[in-house]
Formats: sequence, structure tokens, C-alpha cells
Amino acid sequence: MANVMNAQEIKEWMYHKFEENAFMKLADISILEVTCGACKMAMDVDPKKHGNRYGVVHGGALFTLADTAMGAACYSIGAKVVTLSSSVNFIRNTAEKCRVIATATLIHVGHSTIVCRVDIEGPDGRKMVDVTGTMFVVGHFDEIPQKW
Repeated sequence: MANVMNAQEIKEWMYHKFEENAFMKLADISILEVTCGACKMAMDVDPKKHGNRYGVVHGGALFTLADTAMGAACYSIGAKVVTLSSSVNFIRNTAEKCRVIATATLIHVGHSTIVCRVDIEGPDGRKMVDVTGTMFVVGHFDEIPQKW
């Protein structure tokens, strides 16, 4: 049986896991805050790096941030997940180099699926993207309790 981590250990473990991830570095994504069942992440967007042909941030880059935040929120309750489905509403975009913030929260936790909600806001605090995703549970981190 694995040793159960406390809240501080869970946060440190998650920060470390996401900091060492090569894709997170490539996408310029960082983890800002972790609580039980929620996660806040940032992406330092640059339309020259993350942009589309119209000079604004590519929707796929913004969805990458949302998808990563959903996975992290699930990790925070010990769930190993993969994305099953998602619905994305792109509300506004930016042509500026800036930091956008994704806040992911769990709205339903079942045995085999977890439903997440993500809001991505620009530096002005205005909503840019609204995402609802269903994650499929493929396993558990035994050392992370579902509630902490």
C-alpha cells in the first residue's frame, strides 16, 4: 500500500511532474495553483509561436492549455485520466504576447468518468475560452486521496 500524501506533498508532486514535462515546456504552460479538485494553469502565449495564419493565438494552443488543466484537476484527486470528449467555445482571442490563465474545476466525479469545466481568461480578466470535458479514468494514484 502506498503512503498517502498530505496537501503540501500533493502540490509539490504535481508542480514537479508538470515542470519536468517536455511538452509543457514546449507549449509554455505552467501550473500556478492546485487545490483538491481544481487547478489553475498559465500559458505565456506569443502569436509568433502559438499563432495561426490570422495573427492570433491558434485555437489548438488554447485547447492544449484547457486539456492540460483538466488532466491536472483530475490528478489532484488521484485520478489518472485521458480525454474522452470535449466541447469548446472560443469567445475571443488575442494578437498580443501575454499570459492567459486556465481555471479547471471538477463538476462530476464518477467511477469511470470525470466531467471538468475550464475557463480561460486573458490578462484583462475577460473570458476567452469556455470548455467542458469528459475524462476517462484509466487508473489511480494510490498515494493521492480523493479528498484533502
